[in-house]
Order: sequence, then structure tokens, then C-alpha cells
Amino acid sequence: MTVRPLYKTDIPFLVSAREYFSDAWDEKMLVSAFRAGNFYGFIAEEKRGGGILPIGFITYSVNVDTADMQDLYVLSEKRRQGVGDALCGAFIDDAKSRGVKKLFLEVRESNLPAVKLYEKVGFTFLSVRKKYYSDGENARVFIKEL
Repeated sequence: MTVRPLYKTDIPFLVSAREYFSDAWDEKMLVSAFRAGNFYGFIAEEKRGGGILPIGFITYSVNVDTADMQDLYVLSEKRRQGVGDALCGAFIDDAKSRGVKKLFLEVRESNLPAVKLYEKVGFTFLSVRKKYYSDGENARVFIKEL
């Protein structure tokens, strides 16, 4: 597996993951985010069948000295194999190199595997955002100070 920076040409893969996110960004939103100039991410890839295929991604935006993770996605058959760890590590290192001091993210209260991953890579629980998601589920807010 390799992890590389996200490019505009990766938008189709990001859009393909929308079926797993009830509040996922659509293509228009992603194009707009890239144009804003403060949107970044990484793609995890692996060699398969003579080609290189994406197996996960992480996206985030930077605002002066803070960064907000937008999405983290790993193909279901590649979960629990270190892909999420690698993507989070790339996010943390890149944000630090951009002068970021605090990282934030929201995660569904029901997404316990993601909560465990974020705690494993050093995020700590900050608060709850009631009815944050469009279906009314609460979000747990996490922070990591760099």
C-alpha cells in the first residue's frame, strides 16, 4: 500500500464512496473545495491485477492554525488492515507541516470502529453535537493538539 496526495483527478473515487456517507460531499462541492485552496487529502492505493487501485482516502480543510477532517473512507474489504492508520498519519503530518496547531473531526456516535481509530492515533473526545447529521444522529467531536 502507498499513500499519496489527493488530486482533482481523484474526485470520481471520492464520489463513488458517497453511498457509504449519508452526508457526503457531491462532485460540485468537491470541485469547489479544491478551488478554495485550503482543501487537502490523501489517497491510499495498492497494486492489483497489473494496475493501481484506490482503497481509501482522507480529506480535510485548513483554516490558519486549525484543520477539520472532512471524510475518512476505506473500502470495506480493506478495513482493519492499517489503511485508516496510514491515512490519519498522513493527515496529521501534513497538517503539522502547514503550521496547524489543532485538528478537529466529527464522527457518528454509532461509528465505534472509527472512534477507536481516532483515539488510537491521538484524538481525544471534546464534545457532542446534537442531531448533527441529516438523519438526526449525534456527532462526537474530537480534537488533537499538535
